[in-house]
Amino acid sequence: MRPTVFIALLASLAASAPALAAPDSHAKPAGVQTGIFVYFADAGLFTRCSDGRRLPVAQEGANLALERAYAAHRSQPAAPLAVSLAGHLETRPGPEAGRIEMLIVGRFDPALPGQGCPNAADLPTTRWTLDSLPGSSVTLPAGPRAPSIQFDAERRRVTGTTGCNRMSGEYRSWGGTGLSILPLATTRMACPEMAVESAFLQALSRATHRIQAADRLELLADGVPVARFVAH
Repeated sequence: MRPTVFIALLASLAASAPALAAPDSHAKPAGVQTGIFVYFADAGLFTRCSDGRRLPVAQEGANLALERAYAAHRSQPAAPLAVSLAGHLETRPGPEAGRIEMLIVGRFDPALPGQGCPNAADLPTTRWTLDSLPGSSVTLPAGPRAPSIQFDAERRRVTGTTGCNRMSGEYRSWGGTGLSILPLATTRMACPEMAVESAFLQALSRATHRIQAADRLELLADGVPVARFVAH
């Protein structure tokens, strides 16, 4: 990913956060917590297991120790890595307009290679409704026509809807965060949402990893988010 693309990702985090008043430097304790760390394009993101919130990580404090552990324990470049750390949140200027909360790592505890968030060892048989397709300009339908996906961990099968057609196939999951979805079979109806279907299927086919935290599921392709879901 080019640095400008990652900057745009951070900007999207700022845009989705509640508006903030005048700048302040008050630290908000974050405590010891487990989450999933990804480092790519000279920047890090930490997804908290407790609530699925994504936080950009400031390059200060114990961040260097975190980056070194990530380099030593990641399964491949840009792969997610489960970690435990302590730190606090600070409001900082965003990469563009606005301000964002950043995680300041005060102490890095262990890396947890091969793990995901607690209670997320495998994908539950839950209907995951598509929330966004990062990098795509399509407008997602809401309600019953929203694309969704379900995983059958016992049979390693995936089923769902593209918002138009039914889909089914197989998937592979490993190491707490690894995920690949094999080519999917779909029905052949024509619908107004065909552009959404095309973008959704492309995102699924590109997935190399997943971050599952709380009621959120994010699929990544070599570190880049390609699809985000909410459990229903």
